[in-house]
Amino acid sequence: MAVLDRLFKNLEDVTSKLDEIVEKGYDLDEWRDQMAILHGLQIQARVVLDTLQRLLSNMGISTEGYRDSVRKLREKGVIGGDEERFLNAVVGFRNIVVHEYGELDLETIEDILRNRGYRRLFALVLEIKQRAREYWDP
Repeated sequence: MAVLDRLFKNLEDVTSKLDEIVEKGYDLDEWRDQMAILHGLQIQARVVLDTLQRLLSNMGISTEGYRDSVRKLREKGVIGGDEERFLNAVVGFRNIVVHEYGELDLETIEDILRNRGYRRLFALVLEIKQRAREYWDP
């Protein structure tokens, strides 16, 4: 299986697992639920950002980090300005969770889960896959 297809499959899997957590119910005041959800959201963010970097590599474009990848995709017309802002927010969220660069806001996490905002990220990658299909792994 090609790298981008494998990453996309991983994205589908983690998104499905987040759906399961939301459907079964969760309590963000419970450490176990909080850790499972944060880990799932962090994995989803990493897979998306790795996908963007691989896509750019297939386009012959090198990058210096996740924000640079997002900027270059906008410059190439693969994503628009609103999508760039959204993806940069994902980079920031990932940095907070992974590197503890800021304080985690559980109300924001609750909002992401309640509104299934993580599905927006999945849908965006699906759109990017269609827009840049000639660069998707052969």
